[in-house]
Amino acid sequence: MAARLGVVSVVQTIVKSLRARIFSGELAPGTPLGEVDVAAHYEVARPTAKAALENLVASGLLTRNAHQSAKVTLLTSADARDIYRTRAIIEAEAVRLLASTGQVPEAARQANAEITALRDASPIDIVDPDVQFHSALVQALQSQRTSSIYDQLSDEIRLCMTHVQDATLLNTADIADEHERLLQCIEAGDAHGAAEVLAQHLANANARLAKHLDSLA
Repeated sequence: MAARLGVVSVVQTIVKSLRARIFSGELAPGTPLGEVDVAAHYEVARPTAKAALENLVASGLLTRNAHQSAKVTLLTSADARDIYRTRAIIEAEAVRLLASTGQVPEAARQANAEITALRDASPIDIVDPDVQFHSALVQALQSQRTSSIYDQLSDEIRLCMTHVQDATLLNTADIADEHERLLQCIEAGDAHGAAEVLAQHLANANARLAKHLDSLA
């Protein structure tokens, strides 16, 4: 059955729908997405489908080799390590700068409160607030360029988090507690402590996800 699109940009509507289907697991890693099939599913012209697919290739959610249809990205352990290493560089500097002023982003507090309230829920339910927590740390710097660079990683970050939570690799209560310790360090002006808590937090998720992906290879 063809999907009906609402108003807004048709390309962006398709991108939003495909992103949701990828993150929900409906479109599993390795699933091919050809322009013809996408155009038929959403009842749009092939160039429109192509533009939507190119958008997702650029964000890292789809992979396309020469003369082949795009496929939902199948992360390797090397991919995961690189994504976590890159985000750690940005987030570490963000928490250091926030700690230098003792500034705790309210959006980060709210996101972690939501995670805490979801301790007994399905682990996959915390992906959104977890993404929001870490994004809030970077957005609080109010640097358009830093935020733009981080946003370019956002889909791959979410993809990693989805894999972590879908496989129940981390305990929700532990995630919330580590976030809380990070915020306490920022509020106390402990830049070194904040960076250390963040580094351990990300390294733990990174190591577990990399090991999980290796087991699937």
